[in-house]
Amino acid sequence: MSIILPIEVSTTDTSEMHSVKTLLDSGAMGSFIDKDFVHTKGITTQSISRPIPVYNVNGSSNEAGQISKVVDVVLHYKTHSERMLLTVSSLRKQNMILGYTWLKNHNPEVNWQTREVQMNRCPPRYEGCCVIQKEQASRKRMETRALNVCRSGPLPEHAEDSEEDETPVWTQEAEYEQGD
Repeated sequence: MSIILPIEVSTTDTSEMHSVKTLLDSGAMGSFIDKDFVHTKGITTQSISRPIPVYNVNGSSNEAGQISKVVDVVLHYKTHSERMLLTVSSLRKQNMILGYTWLKNHNPEVNWQTREVQMNRCPPRYEGCCVIQKEQASRKRMETRALNVCRSGPLPEHAEDSEEDETPVWTQEAEYEQGD
């Protein structure tokens, strides 16, 4: 069973945003983006210093050849954002794959019945990851604390405004009237 996620990637050089249906695949060791998708969208690639050989499950060399390029993107999924390098390869039916390493690092909560993926267990070492979600949780905790303090304290006294307590307000017209 697999799950397809609606991911958006923005390029780090031009900030162009691209929507890409992404396969979560624990059988793939890395994270990949399809070379035809990269070419069609005009995403800038970077060469790697040493090409990586690609093998099929049976041990034979993959017909797509070695991996020699990567793309530098910011991946966006719901409240999760992170900068990452994706290796460029021929994926045929998929535009992008997030593999075992990504799944292990982020440990997303996957509901296989509803096919929902929640990014609520990312470890702290991924700075910037899940920032919005963490800020929302922190804000909710602060609001809950404040509400609990209000509930446990005495009721505030009601004070009515009186005309005697009004302090005069300085205006430019008042200064001219005093100067005459």
